[in-house]
Amino acid sequence: MRIVRLRDRARIVDGEDVLSEILDHAGPTDTMFDVLAACIAALAPGPRVALLGFAGGGLVAPLRAMGFTTPLLAVDISLAGLALFDELSGDWAGRVDVVEAEAGVWLRRTRRRFDLILEDLSVPSPQDAVKPVVSLDTLPELMQQRLRPGGIAITNVLPVPGTAWTALLEHLAQPFPRAVVIHFDHYVNRILVAGNLPSAAEVARALRAALARIGSLQTHRFSVRRLGHSVSPAPLARARARATSSRG
Repeated sequence: MRIVRLRDRARIVDGEDVLSEILDHAGPTDTMFDVLAACIAALAPGPRVALLGFAGGGLVAPLRAMGFTTPLLAVDISLAGLALFDELSGDWAGRVDVVEAEAGVWLRRTRRRFDLILEDLSVPSPQDAVKPVVSLDTLPELMQQRLRPGGIAITNVLPVPGTAWTALLEHLAQPFPRAVVIHFDHYVNRILVAGNLPSAAEVARALRAALARIGSLQTHRFSVRRLGHSVSPAPLARARARATSSRG
């Protein structure tokens, strides 16, 4: 992992993957972090937000620029990026509490319930970053259990080699009544938005309005599509096995 410093920001980079884009001011990063922030600002039904995965807090700058000023609680297995976040963003970011813990263990132990939980976990692999096994095996149901009524779960999903996107996304959405998927023009990632949601078109409008308010270049670089629920357990068993082997 290395830090790349630019004029008004710094990047935490692992191989080819940008784990965080940390600004020294509230504003757009012009990256996928803006869209993750818009999911919170536009869709959270209340102020209680938990972030599973923090790295350097890349979504905080666009989120604060969108006017979401309530405290944030983040969980990460490593606090290596926290000093950089404090250096660049500490003076203006508002209250951001970061807990050092494994996300699944923390969710099991906490008694808190949240209006929105955002899961943005990844682990390195010899090729590209992949989702940890806990993201496929445990977190979807735990996230659903820790949401308040009407709560929303957001997952930044990475591809699992050999597993179809539909099977992967439908598995992650199984605990929830409805889900939509954000598809990007320039990123392989997809964002799963699950819970009691309006239509895909309404979600897209809400996200674009939040992004347009801060002038993000991502405002028109994605689409939102409804996701069905039809997957059988077998494809996910294979996905979990592949995710495990990719870490070996």
